[in-house]
Amino acid sequence: MSNFASLLFRALLALSIAIGAPAALAGPIYRVSLDTSALAGTVGYLDLGLNGPVDAAPTVARLGNFSGAFLEGDMRSGDVGGDVVNGIVLRSGPEWNFFDQLVTFGGLFSFDVSFEFGDGGNGTLFSVAFVDEALNYLGAVGNVIELNLVAGQPGELQLVDGEFASVAQVP
Repeated sequence: MSNFASLLFRALLALSIAIGAPAALAGPIYRVSLDTSALAGTVGYLDLGLNGPVDAAPTVARLGNFSGAFLEGDMRSGDVGGDVVNGIVLRSGPEWNFFDQLVTFGGLFSFDVSFEFGDGGNGTLFSVAFVDEALNYLGAVGNVIELNLVAGQPGELQLVDGEFASVAQVP
C-alpha cells in the first residue's frame, strides 16, 4: 500500500506541475490606462493595432477587462475578432490589423493586454491611438502608446504622449 500511495502522490505532483506550467510560461499582462479628459465631448475611435513587417514573427494580442464610455460601433481591419464586452484578439499578419472602437472621449479608458509569440526574429508593434470619425489623429501627433514586441525579449514600451496614457505590468 505504501508503494501505491507514493506512486499516487508522484502522479498528483506531476499533474499539478503540468497544470501550472502554462501560467508560468505566459507572457506578462499589461494594464493600459488612458486619460482622454483633454478631448472632452469628442466622438471618435479608440484605435488598437498590431502590425509589423511581412516577415514578422506571428504574434497574438489578447485584450480584455475594458472600461470606459464605449458607444455602439466598431471598425476592423485584418485578422481581428471579438468586442470590448467579451475581449478582442488581434493577430499580426501581412495586412493592417486594427480594431477601432467608437467612443466618447473625455473620461478614463482602460484595458488589459497580453501577447503570445511565434517563431521568428522580426518584431511586431502594438499601438494605441485616438482618432476622429474621419480617422485623423486626436490629441497627439500619432500613437499615444507603442509597444515593440520581439519574441524572447522584454517589450520595449514608448509612451508617445504621457499626458494621455500609462502602462503598468500586472503582477
